[in-house]
Amino acid sequence: MFERTIRLAGVTRGGEDRQMNIKTFGCADIRSYLLVKEPNNPSDSNAIKVTVAGVVLLGYVPREVAKELAPLMDEGRRFMAFFVSQNVHPFHKTVGLTVRIEECPCQEAA
Repeated sequence: MFERTIRLAGVTRGGEDRQMNIKTFGCADIRSYLLVKEPNNPSDSNAIKVTVAGVVLLGYVPREVAKELAPLMDEGRRFMAFFVSQNVHPFHKTVGLTVRIEECPCQEAA
């Protein structure tokens, strides 16, 4: 069973949106996030977005973890990310997000 705790990558890219999204949705009240493969990403064909409801982008699964996770998702296995902590630095305005990726126990029936 695949399970990893990660810090999201790419949280300071894409303007202020990801930072605002993490400040708004990176909390225990939200609890879980949807992982969405992005195979047409020009930087990484294994890219996996971490989103709220598949719409609000928070950041990405780090490349080294996505390389392992993307093929599992291609096999039809399903995963979710769960809130662990919002990463706030005392001397910088930027924030990050730590999540735990877990495989969903219920898979679609064939």
